[in-house]
Amino acid sequence: MQQSWMRAVSAVVLAAGLLAGGGAASGQAAPGVRDVDWRNAEFTVPPVGPCPEQSVRFADGAAEAGDSVYRFTPEREIGYADVTGEGVEDALILMDCGPRNSEYSRALIAMTTGPDGVAVRPLGTVVSPPVWTQVPNRFTISQGDIAVGLEDFDTGQNWTEHYRWAQSARAFVRVDGR
Repeated sequence: MQQSWMRAVSAVVLAAGLLAGGGAASGQAAPGVRDVDWRNAEFTVPPVGPCPEQSVRFADGAAEAGDSVYRFTPEREIGYADVTGEGVEDALILMDCGPRNSEYSRALIAMTTGPDGVAVRPLGTVVSPPVWTQVPNRFTISQGDIAVGLEDFDTGQNWTEHYRWAQSARAFVRVDGR
């Protein structure tokens, strides 16, 4: 009788341990863009102003590759949302880039992970204004639509542009008719 009581107690303790600790009884979430330490990672950065698409290794949010100097836009958070409609969360990053000892251009870029949830790859540039004095400085995402607030340093003007991922073009397209 004591052996069956001990078996019952052991079974209850084992079951409680599996529930509390996750154990083999539960699955783990697949890795994704939130698991990437973006400011200390190496990945292919889409075009940003005059800087071409290229592989860049970041340390503390800054990097150099070829003749280009990159940095994550200071004091701006990375945004996360499914912008392609594929059911996978993507990362939206405000990125500065330019030649050494020059003014930086700024772009909003989008990154995702491969089917394994680990390999990082670029989706593309959401918006990269044609001159360095015009910069995206904020963005919001709603149901796959990206509203980007831009500022012109020369004129002080602010405006908003709207973009969406176009699967057929495999690129972001402006959808506000301007």
